[in-house]
Amino acid sequence: MSHKIVEKKSSEIKLEITVSSDQLKKVTDMVAVDLSKEIKVAGFRPGKAPRFVVEKEVGKDKFWAEVIDKIIPEAYYEAVVKEKIAAIANPQIEVKSFVPDESLVFEATVAFLPEIKSLKYKGFGIKPEKNDISAKELEEALDALAKRMTKEISVTRAAKNGDKVELDFEGSLKGLTFDGGVSKNHPLVLGSGAMVPGFEEKIEGHKAGEEFTIKVKFPTDYHAKNLAGQNVEFKIKLNSVLELEVPKINEDLAKSYNFKSVAEMKEEVKRELLFQKGVETQRALEDKIITKIIDANKIEAPETLVTEQVHQMIHEAEHNLSHSGLTMEKFLEMSKKTLAEIEKEMQPEAEKRVKIGIVFGEVAKLENIKVTEKEIEEEITKIVQFSQENQSDVKAAYETPEKKREISNNIMIRKTLEKLVEYNA
Repeated sequence: MSHKIVEKKSSEIKLEITVSSDQLKKVTDMVAVDLSKEIKVAGFRPGKAPRFVVEKEVGKDKFWAEVIDKIIPEAYYEAVVKEKIAAIANPQIEVKSFVPDESLVFEATVAFLPEIKSLKYKGFGIKPEKNDISAKELEEALDALAKRMTKEISVTRAAKNGDKVELDFEGSLKGLTFDGGVSKNHPLVLGSGAMVPGFEEKIEGHKAGEEFTIKVKFPTDYHAKNLAGQNVEFKIKLNSVLELEVPKINEDLAKSYNFKSVAEMKEEVKRELLFQKGVETQRALEDKIITKIIDANKIEAPETLVTEQVHQMIHEAEHNLSHSGLTMEKFLEMSKKTLAEIEKEMQPEAEKRVKIGIVFGEVAKLENIKVTEKEIEEEITKIVQFSQENQSDVKAAYETPEKKREISNNIMIRKTLEKLVEYNA
């Protein structure tokens, strides 16, 4: 086996690896023996059929694919060891040429962590923002509390903007109903913009119990192409009209939230706002410090790790969409984008995540930051205590090696961030 460096970047190297005929023959014979043990060949005991017979039985394509799949990892590993490359991900393999029984030439693109000779990560002097709460922010938070206690009062008058209505509707396009165009006892706040333009306005002026028909034109950029720009008719049955009465910010509202007075309620709301803003400010500070370190050291993100991170982000997006009852395919249809376009949009964030990981790893090494088994167990205990589920089940779930590694990684990140803030704020 021989190899040569075709291309080398700061965090990636491309090797061209040539497998000799001797190596190829050795592996080919091994594959023939292994396959002959898995198949039944008349006249031969398992593992004893000649190579040409095995090749004929399993088919040439499968036979030689097995040979290539077996020899590439071995040859790749040998080349990486000789070059002393600390690979950080599976390589990208491209077969350049293959002649059975004679030679195999392939390229392996290997990602490795960029060398950081002297990481600058101290003394940037980044100050956190102040955590003041403005009168407007407090007022908005109190208004939100009041809206949570909104009363729905049934009225006999005609519906108007701001009312909540419940209605049955059946939409039809050229006399045919369409997917998503039918609903029973559908709740809707008029003026919320939840429906297509014109729909909610045409409900106004009607009373509970009325049945009527409205016509609306769907936007030209509507996500469902069969409805985009179309005139659609809806049969409406208005079941109820409810006036939304938002309580005033007074003693009664305070007592409904178990406060003794409005003053106490305001004080608690302000305290909670300060806590939330403190968390946001801390995160912003940490982000500024990390960004400064990345820029100061010109950290580069290996393309292979960025690609893996994009795939992880796609997986996260699919998981989050599932909670809303959406699939990635449906989301792509609604957003009028391809998966490739979404992946391209995720690229900058993926690069940032990889660079952050490189910084954390280097700082943890330089500062000798460790995570003990005791710290992991203490974290699991906290998770179990705050869980609403069966504590024995939760504890068992977090005692697995995978979960422990995840917790260990989170603790390591937290301790590293604390150290970075200590040095730079």
